[in-house]
Amino acid sequence: MSPRTYRDERELLILDTGPIRELILYHAVFSFGFEGLRRELRCLTHADPYDRCVDFVASFRRRTTSASVVSELNCWIRKTERQGQERLWNRIYDQFRGMEMNEEVIRLLHMDIQMVARFGPVDVSIIKLAERHRQERPVVLTIDQALCGICKDAGLGVRHLHEIE
Repeated sequence: MSPRTYRDERELLILDTGPIRELILYHAVFSFGFEGLRRELRCLTHADPYDRCVDFVASFRRRTTSASVVSELNCWIRKTERQGQERLWNRIYDQFRGMEMNEEVIRLLHMDIQMVARFGPVDVSIIKLAERHRQERPVVLTIDQALCGICKDAGLGVRHLHEIE
């Protein structure tokens, strides 16, 4: 990991699917040579934004995500070429270990049905995580503009991956 450039070490980062997928895609393309996945990269298209992302993530004492995010990652991997799926999962395991990622379950029945219908269970699970940990002033990291807006409206800390580039 790069040396930290963020002055204050923060307490809790909540990662949405997009940033995790971008980190995995970066390695898939630049380390594994999975050129077919290059077109899926949206934010971490070269070393500088990747390094800034890694640095940002490392500036938090703790990192967590929702079990729903892992399920969404599974849906994405299932759409990739079968021969590379195990390598992608190995990279996810390595990424989670390296970030000392925690996973938390947000039960569907604890989610507001109108929010689930409007935004989907993954986004609602991220919002619920942020609300659960509100006293720790968490920051949600996402590439989803709608989720950014919801978090801002709810007074939750949020950063779009482009904002740390």
